[in-house]
Amino acid sequence: MSPAELAMAKWARLPIPAPRVRTAPPRRKAGLVGLPEWFWVTNWRSLSGRASVGEVWVEVTAVPQRTTIEPGQGHRVVRCSGPGTAYNPTKSAASQRTNCSYVYARSSAAQPGGAYRVRATVLWGGTWRGSDGSGGVLPPLSRSTSLRLRIAEAQGLYG
Repeated sequence: MSPAELAMAKWARLPIPAPRVRTAPPRRKAGLVGLPEWFWVTNWRSLSGRASVGEVWVEVTAVPQRTTIEPGQGHRVVRCSGPGTAYNPTKSAASQRTNCSYVYARSSAAQPGGAYRVRATVLWGGTWRGSDGSGGVLPPLSRSTSLRLRIAEAQGLYG
């Protein structure tokens, strides 16, 4: 078996996880129409693994590259250049920024189960190096997870 073949076999078996996604407001609470819903991936880290057959060995490295959020019901897809930024509840909302959020224009009340079905996908890139000095780039892989998100509509009261 060549190092390139061994690298492809190891790449196919590397335990790349589905993204663990957190939101702000947290999923146990409803977000609000017109306010940003933050998304971030908490298990954003590189992985590596080694495989060998006889004297031939390879080391494969997987690196998360970007996150895509599909907010549900055909809404515009959000492309995040990294894992997103964790929301810090000890700081004011106005002092924080993220590149991974979505503003819902309608509540989720009319959605099945009263919640939007959100899909988060992380694209992974890979490289390998072999015992004979060879190496290269591996085809991209993606891992996804789905979550349900309730969005409420607040009504203003005038007195």
